[in-house]
Amino acid sequence: MKKVDIILKTDRKFNNNAAEGLRGYCGNYFRNIVQFHNHLDEISFNYKSSYIQYRVIDGELALLGIDEGADILLEHIEELKSIKLGEEIIEVKPIVTITFPKPEVTDTLYRYKFDTLWFALNDINYKKYIKGELSLDNQLRNNILEFFKMCKIWVDKRIIAKGEFKEERIIKKDTEILVFSGEFETNALLPDNISLGKRKSIGLGRIKRLK
Repeated sequence: MKKVDIILKTDRKFNNNAAEGLRGYCGNYFRNIVQFHNHLDEISFNYKSSYIQYRVIDGELALLGIDEGADILLEHIEELKSIKLGEEIIEVKPIVTITFPKPEVTDTLYRYKFDTLWFALNDINYKKYIKGELSLDNQLRNNILEFFKMCKIWVDKRIIAKGEFKEERIIKKDTEILVFSGEFETNALLPDNISLGKRKSIGLGRIKRLK
């Protein structure tokens, strides 16, 4: 797996909501490159393979590229001299870090926390969860498996995942959404700062390993 982390250095700090603005700006600026915005055409959207993700880490704007997304970021990121968020034009200096983590499923348990809220449920799963018919541990396991599939990594052991989660609610496009904070253990060795679940492209569900 190839992973590129980019911090866009500026003279100010941002809150997590700025990730959506960053995605909107980059998606428009690089509109001819599908991986920057995942719009297949005017009405179709690729929800699963977020090879380029946008986030705010410690108040700084950041991008994550995985595999093909990593290569695309390395090829084009130096074109970004400034970005526009709302009506404000902000000068940026990309700081690039390249790593080659080796995600795998092992016989050891690792503990992680969600640094940003985990958007775990689609409409169907939400109804099952409200009725007590859906396990968040199983949903997390599926999200982890989805990550391995996205990275084209073969998994030959059963993924174990068990967590303690707290219900939270956020508003997106005038809609209240059930999300979760918390920590979990899994036998999957995962890179820091990847995202699990829905809305990965704007940094929801971003994880960090606890030592």
